[in-house]
Amino acid sequence: MSNNNYLKWKLDFSIVAGGNGYGTNLNQVSLTRGIYIDDDNQTIYITQYNSDRVVGWKFGEKSGEVVAGGNGPGGDLNQLQDPSDVTVDKKNNLLIICDQGNKRVVQWSRRNQTDPKIIISKIECNGVTIDDNGDIYVSEGENHTVIQLKQGEAQATIVAGGNECGYEPNQLNNPTYICIDEQYSIYVSDHEYGRVTKWIKNAKEGIIVAKKQIPDPIPQPSFYSFGMAVDYFGNVYVSDTHDRRIVRWLKGSKDCYIIMNGDSDERPLEPFNTPAAISLDREGNLYVFDNQKNQIIKFDIDLN
Repeated sequence: MSNNNYLKWKLDFSIVAGGNGYGTNLNQVSLTRGIYIDDDNQTIYITQYNSDRVVGWKFGEKSGEVVAGGNGPGGDLNQLQDPSDVTVDKKNNLLIICDQGNKRVVQWSRRNQTDPKIIISKIECNGVTIDDNGDIYVSEGENHTVIQLKQGEAQATIVAGGNECGYEPNQLNNPTYICIDEQYSIYVSDHEYGRVTKWIKNAKEGIIVAKKQIPDPIPQPSFYSFGMAVDYFGNVYVSDTHDRRIVRWLKGSKDCYIIMNGDSDERPLEPFNTPAAISLDREGNLYVFDNQKNQIIKFDIDLN
């Protein structure tokens, strides 16, 4: 762990998945919307838009393997369509998947990939995460909310948004990526407004913790939302696809700081061109999906 209240990374990087061009082969990663780093299982779980599967890519391997779906696009229980995000229920050894094309959240066993189950149906799901209690959180675009499904309960409740679409503190606009911290605060990225809000447990409105100037008029939404991650200090990281960079908002700061630049002269190789989904593992290593290069790269944490 860093002795400072922020993380630093080594200048070099490694390709940990993909890097073999655009395509749907198991050694390729393209149109990736969600990545989940499972430290315990030494695996990166990857969802790819316009696909029918979730791929698990073991650390150090040259290709991934299908861990959910892979039976053609469709709405049957053994099928997925355009999955947008994935997380892991470690207590029950399950994959929890936003099956966006079928408007449902599903679970798949990591043991045998049999008997998948619909957890939430009729939902325009974007992102999914899970807390230490096993409670599941889903961001959805139709009602502009984040909902929580507690363990053992059949009905989900709204824990962020739910006050129509907008930019007020109690509103969301097409929320996508979500993170939960140890105090069960919810961090939510707004696709349309380019901001991240923090909703403290049981709060009725969020606190803006990262944002950029709202354009006027607001352009049509791009295919990719900006990526978002939160470290164990409560600092927020955002991938800025347009400017080819990753920025950090320190906890309580009004301004951001560039931590990774796609066209940096400090590295022998350009690290990324079009950063999209990002993630941090338990140690604080940073993972970035590059939509242009069709690969996920890893920056190791610098403890010096």
